[in-house]
Amino acid sequence: MDAIRVRQIKACEMLKKAGFDKAIIGDPMAMNYLTGINIIPYERYYSLVLDANTQEAVMINPSVDTGCMKGTMPEYTYTDEEGPAATIKKVVGDCKKLAVEKKYFSMLIGEIFYSIGCEVEDIGDCIARLRMYKDDSELEFMQMAAKIVDEALEYVKGQIKPGMTEKELNMMLFSFMSKYPGFITDEQIVYVLAADNSANPHGVTGDYAFKEGDIVLMDFCAYYKHYWSDITRCFFVGKIGNPKLAEIYDIVLKANLAAIAKVKPGVKACEIDKAARDVITEAGYGELFLHRTGHGLGLSVHEEPYITAVNELVLEEGMTFTIEPGIYIEGVGGVRIEDDILVTKDGCRTLTSYSKKLEDQIVPVKE
Repeated sequence: MDAIRVRQIKACEMLKKAGFDKAIIGDPMAMNYLTGINIIPYERYYSLVLDANTQEAVMINPSVDTGCMKGTMPEYTYTDEEGPAATIKKVVGDCKKLAVEKKYFSMLIGEIFYSIGCEVEDIGDCIARLRMYKDDSELEFMQMAAKIVDEALEYVKGQIKPGMTEKELNMMLFSFMSKYPGFITDEQIVYVLAADNSANPHGVTGDYAFKEGDIVLMDFCAYYKHYWSDITRCFFVGKIGNPKLAEIYDIVLKANLAAIAKVKPGVKACEIDKAARDVITEAGYGELFLHRTGHGLGLSVHEEPYITAVNELVLEEGMTFTIEPGIYIEGVGGVRIEDDILVTKDGCRTLTSYSKKLEDQIVPVKE
């Protein structure tokens, strides 16, 4: 049985356990997870309908996209003139309790669901919970995505020089990664923040030209076959211009390593956050760690599980997420070190592998 069919059966079993007869899934990432096919709805209605009892899956899609499921499941189509209402009612049919993604569908579509005459409830986080556990095919894509960002860092380290701008380095990273077959160029997440700009965790890449001694923070992703990697490393142009940056780099690295060392099945997400936060707090920079320690990673670049101080979720084998502690000092700069982590049977595996040693982050400047 292939991975997609296994996911569909697990979703149906979860729905049946929750008391649902059928479910309507519309979120494109959830549909991708359950079909293996990427759908871009634009303004038209698409949905995957799961039958919890028969474990069958069918697609409702506009006639303009007939064949979008490539023969993997039955399709029920509607024309633009008809609209989807009659087709939705036909597919749902006799159903006592229907699960829908209320946070995704519009109120207009919601009126169609309620007009069917069955009990309608929110599906909640059922599919999000399933997506937390990565199967072998997903991990293969994620490992390749991690390989791409590792190799992109190795490439640009030999290209960075004084006078290069943040935007030039941004495009160099993207251009290098786009050469890999399977790398998706429709979505780009590349942040290059240098000098004082690095102190803003969500700064904007701009026209700043690097100077010798500058820190250059690169937070970027590879989107490979619809799965994401996410990495952050900090390079120094020629030398470390401010000793304070060397100090906080050492602290952030210790926090990164402490959090990774804590990861294993049975540990709560909040304990991972605490492991990183304690290192930074004890060093006197707790108030300058401005964000959560990490976020889930997979079909979406941000998904469950979130590694926060309040998340009591117990980690289990197959979960993937980032660990990315940081310290940000206005007028000095910021340091963040981010890796992609897989929870294994006995501990964890780091998918990203680019060096984090301080000496390896210094970019030689050619005379």
